[in-house]
Amino acid sequence: MDEKCLFPPDTLVCFNVGGQKHQVLAKNFSPFPNSRLSKLIRSKTTEEIKSFCDRYVESDESGLPQFFFDRNWGGFGAILDVYRIGTLHIDVNVCALLTHKDLIYWGIDELMLEPCCALKYYPEIEVGLKEVELEDSKMKEEEEREKLENFGYSQIAKVRKYLWNLTEYPERSKGAQIFAYLSLTMIIISTSCFILSTFPEFQVGPINSTDEDVSITSSEKHDAESPILIIEIFDSITAMYFTFEFAVRFICSPTKIAFLKDPMNIIDLLAIIPYFISFILTNLEDYRIIARAGKIIRLTRVLRILRIFKLVRHFAGLQSLFYTVKQAYKELGLLLVMIGVSVLTFSFLVYFAEKDVQTGSWTFLESFWWGLMTLTTVGYGTSSPSTPAGKIIGGVCALFGMFTLTLPIPIVVNSFASFYKNRMWRNEVAIKRRQKTKEMKMNNSKQSEVTFTFSDTGKNIFTICYGTC
Repeated sequence: MDEKCLFPPDTLVCFNVGGQKHQVLAKNFSPFPNSRLSKLIRSKTTEEIKSFCDRYVESDESGLPQFFFDRNWGGFGAILDVYRIGTLHIDVNVCALLTHKDLIYWGIDELMLEPCCALKYYPEIEVGLKEVELEDSKMKEEEEREKLENFGYSQIAKVRKYLWNLTEYPERSKGAQIFAYLSLTMIIISTSCFILSTFPEFQVGPINSTDEDVSITSSEKHDAESPILIIEIFDSITAMYFTFEFAVRFICSPTKIAFLKDPMNIIDLLAIIPYFISFILTNLEDYRIIARAGKIIRLTRVLRILRIFKLVRHFAGLQSLFYTVKQAYKELGLLLVMIGVSVLTFSFLVYFAEKDVQTGSWTFLESFWWGLMTLTTVGYGTSSPSTPAGKIIGGVCALFGMFTLTLPIPIVVNSFASFYKNRMWRNEVAIKRRQKTKEMKMNNSKQSEVTFTFSDTGKNIFTICYGTC
């Protein structure tokens, strides 16, 4: 060590980290010259020492030079072990992001982590950084949304804001919750009407045409069939309700373009339009036209099933589910690629093994269908291999399918469950944060206690406090 340094190698120094004192020999810091503590020990002036710590005392009550760091002392023992034994281990009970910041502060390379700790540290860092990034983006979206939803202070603006909050945010008021339950009821009624209308008992056949020029096939008659009157009445009521709801939300929306670009609003619009198209076509006086338009009517009726997706708007769990699918696209994509490659491989093999033997010979499409059903262990289909080679390929395909689906599924499920759980917690935190922020604004108290309590089956898990707890 440099002779001009204030602390010779055999000097015993004291580090006071957050009130916790640690005594270490100065010579231990020489192997890591680029770290903060090593630079501090090699400092040549008092001013240089103070640049590496928060406070410096030349001699404490024990007669030792003391360096004070106003930081959490929890992970400092692991930092000192790097100098003492040359290996880096971390406390698994300490947040990985906090450990990451500590390593940066003390100048310790995280690549020194031993494998036993690295296996826990790096995945937690990845998840933690992603959660922080998502939280920041969520807060920015919230700020932008609040700016966009500045309706003004006129009477019309107040009415628009009230109706917008009533239809868009069920968690903000009792009235909004009642409106959400009403919408949910309408969705259930609409879906039930759609299901019942497919039963022959609830259908009315088309009126027989006496026009000799009109030729109607049985398929067209089936397409032109309509549900009984009571189902049509309920279906019309729900359609009018959805139309009214969409119109109110569109009129009261802060920005019309952003409203129309929202995927959920597009689904709402697509779920409404088919009713009016079907209504116009089914009320045409010329039966020839309605018969020819039967397929269009059937298509428009099928599109009404899009109303079921309106449930996503009213359930945070469904929103989290779609969000999780979006975030876990890599894992899901890997699973689909593995299945696709396997199906194509076995489809080719069985196609060439069976094409010249089977009566009528297999097409590749039939082979692909057989491979998909066999690989997924469903086993549905009328075709099966008849040659010894085809049967061997079929057996290997079934066994390979079990391994293909069994091995990656736990990875996908764990990732999916992690994303879903974090999303649900974030939604709960956001709701409670908005409630507490609103209470603070109403009380005009800057130093109010803000407590977020999360519970599971009625038992408190943990509490986060801001202010005075």
